[in-house]
Amino acid sequence: MHAKEKNTDTVHIYQQSHRLIPGSVYWHGEDYPSFAETLDRVLHQVKTAPLKNTLLLSLHLNSTTISPTQIEEWKNFYCEEKNQEYTSEYKLMQRQGYKFLWRCLILLWLCLTGAYAFDQLNILGEYSQMLGRETFFFLGWVILWKPIEMILFEPWALKHQLRLIEKLKQTNISTITL
Repeated sequence: MHAKEKNTDTVHIYQQSHRLIPGSVYWHGEDYPSFAETLDRVLHQVKTAPLKNTLLLSLHLNSTTISPTQIEEWKNFYCEEKNQEYTSEYKLMQRQGYKFLWRCLILLWLCLTGAYAFDQLNILGEYSQMLGRETFFFLGWVILWKPIEMILFEPWALKHQLRLIEKLKQTNISTITL
């Protein structure tokens, strides 16, 4: 049996480089806001890679004014900030989804009641009565699609972002001064 190979995703970050290197990310600045934008680009680049892959960051600096500990602090601050942002967005989405679900369940009940009432009318022909009943029935179930989507499917993207942030938080950044 072969030992399991660990797959790695290596991202090179160059500070103010004038040459374009495919697959690399560029950091234009020496402050936290520009570093946070760079980390956004790193996450965008690795978001389609499998989460089980190890993430390696290699930071190529033009100057020595920024210490590796400061870079590590900025990375940790960025991860905490994004974690709070995505967690609160996830909770808000769930809360809104459940509120919307209750409203739509009431509309479903009204549509199903309307379908039953329409079925009890004997003034229309049999085909028209069946068409009206099925329209109410179908409309009632279609109304439920958006809250189900909000509760079940939309949070997947946020959960993936939270996993990427956790992966970035555990990553060590190797610093190389050019």
